[in-house]
Parts: sequence; structure tokens; C-alpha cells
Amino acid sequence: MSEDLMNISLSKHASGVADSLMETKAFDDALTVAKFGMAYAVKYYMNELDTLEKLDALGECYDSLGKNYNVGSVDSDHYIADLMFLLYPGITTPYRYARILMCYGLNKLGDRFEDNQFLPISSNM
Repeated sequence: MSEDLMNISLSKHASGVADSLMETKAFDDALTVAKFGMAYAVKYYMNELDTLEKLDALGECYDSLGKNYNVGSVDSDHYIADLMFLLYPGITTPYRYARILMCYGLNKLGDRFEDNQFLPISSNM
């Protein structure tokens, strides 16, 4: 059994997207953007993210050269871990998969932002 992450390191690209979205003034900080990215991925792309095999394949594509957050800061109320357990029953590394969802969602939001389809933010909720 592998150990779960103690720190969530976003990919360099996902961090860049978070920074760009922060500049819209719709978010207070990059961590909030990352959580929004994860929620966006869950809401709109679960068919592409419905198995651990799919997530593992995506996880291989993301570097860890971006913003770094301690799990305690990311999920102080354990809501994210609980969500991961509900979405992927039987997992033992919820933060590993939450990180993948964050990167994936941020990448998808970045595509929308580049195409001028991000604002108004309500269109992405």
C-alpha cells in the first residue's frame, strides 16, 4: 500500500492557470482556484475520470513543479478526502487523486480562459 501525499504539488502549468485566474479577481488565492478546478473536473468530466486507472494515467503526465500546499491547509475539515472516498470507494490515497483532479480541472479551466469562455465565472459553476 502506498502512502498518501502530505503536500499537494500542482503541476507548473496548473499553477500558471491558477495565477491567471486569480488575476480575474474572482478568487482570493490560488488554493481556492485549485479547489475550484477540482470541483470543475468532478462536475463536468467524471466520465473521463471515473476509474483509478484513468486517474493514474493522468497523474503520470503532471509534474510537481508548481505551487505546493500542505494537506492540512488544503483540507482542514477533511471534506476533500471524504469526497474522494465517495467518488472512488476503496482508495487509500485520497490526496494523491485530489491533486490529479485539481491539475486536470485547472488545465480545462485554462483552456476556457484562453478561449475567453471563463467569464462570467457563473458559466463554469
